[in-house]
Amino acid sequence: MEITSKAKSGIYMKDLGTVIKELRKDKKLTQKELAEGICAQSMLSAIENNVYVPNANLLIKLATKLEVSLDQVSLATNFPISSKYNFNDKVDDLCNNHQYQELYDFLMQDKVLDNLKTSLQMQAYYYYLGVAQIQTNAISEAKQSLNLSLAEVNPKHPNTLGRLAYMAIGYVHSLENQKDLAEEYINKAFRNWDEFSYEENQNALYYLAALIYFKLNDYQDSTAYIADGIGFIAKHNSHYMLANCYFLLARLALVAHNDDERLEANRRKDLFTELYGENIFEEF
Repeated sequence: MEITSKAKSGIYMKDLGTVIKELRKDKKLTQKELAEGICAQSMLSAIENNVYVPNANLLIKLATKLEVSLDQVSLATNFPISSKYNFNDKVDDLCNNHQYQELYDFLMQDKVLDNLKTSLQMQAYYYYLGVAQIQTNAISEAKQSLNLSLAEVNPKHPNTLGRLAYMAIGYVHSLENQKDLAEEYINKAFRNWDEFSYEENQNALYYLAALIYFKLNDYQDSTAYIADGIGFIAKHNSHYMLANCYFLLARLALVAHNDDERLEANRRKDLFTELYGENIFEEF
């Protein structure tokens, strides 16, 4: 996958500062509170105003304090599992707060199961059940649930939720170090990609593909998907998943710095430099 011309032109710098500022405000933190123990408040102000681009180490510290996690993804818009609004609101709340054991317990209640009426509700139900099982380490059960979510999905033309389910199965295979199977499901998730209209939840697909390759220690492909994902998000004037993308990109930069294969590390360093506008490795 190639970096888009937008990535090379540096338009992402504005997005990075904006994302950090928005996350800080969401957490109801002042600049002083976020910067404390990490950097000077003046530096944080410069970052948020796109005057200074943080190196990987600084970005990771900020993202950690802002509670941006590699493995926990909240969808931009959750999918309904029922015609009952209180059920859907409950799923929204538990997903957005990453309360996966509570999500699993809620989904296993008879009152929830009894109110699954349509194929789309069933698809969403088993997707969320699978996600809850992944996050609570019930890996075998997660595969079963995610496959049930895909039961009525057209494999040649999956909807966005189906693509997310394919990617979730690919993620499970990456945890089991099964690269061929993980890549198979990434390819399924992006099948006939150009035929579909944009939905903001699609931003997560690029991130999840990058995360899968990160788990497989394939940092070249992980970086490529992150670069394409940032381009995809920028193309659609969205900020959803940008924080996660930047955080993962920073993690990739740190890994590349410790890579024994100097040429490959330098290649990734150059790519990161193009995206961030500076050589971050000089400051470690």
